[in-house]
Amino acid sequence: MDIKKQEELLEMAKFYFLNSKFDEAVAEFKKVLKINPLNADVYCNLGLIYENRKQKEEAKKMYEKCLEIDKKNKVAREHINKLIGFNDEQD
Repeated sequence: MDIKKQEELLEMAKFYFLNSKFDEAVAEFKKVLKINPLNADVYCNLGLIYENRKQKEEAKKMYEKCLEIDKKNKVAREHINKLIGFNDEQD
């Protein structure tokens, strides 16, 4: 696994993401997954992009995949709960 290449791709993907260039960000994040298919942060970021695009089912799949790898990922947990209409807070 080429860690340096993975880091470069992640930086580029995050740059695109922050600049609302979502198609480019998705392409770069998918390149990272080819190098490391167990990168939970990539799945979480893809979930955020799909959610932003109102692609709820795709977003949900990405958050679920993220949580399979990293059960403690708070961002993915909060967003998937919001998507499925589950309120994690206690009344």
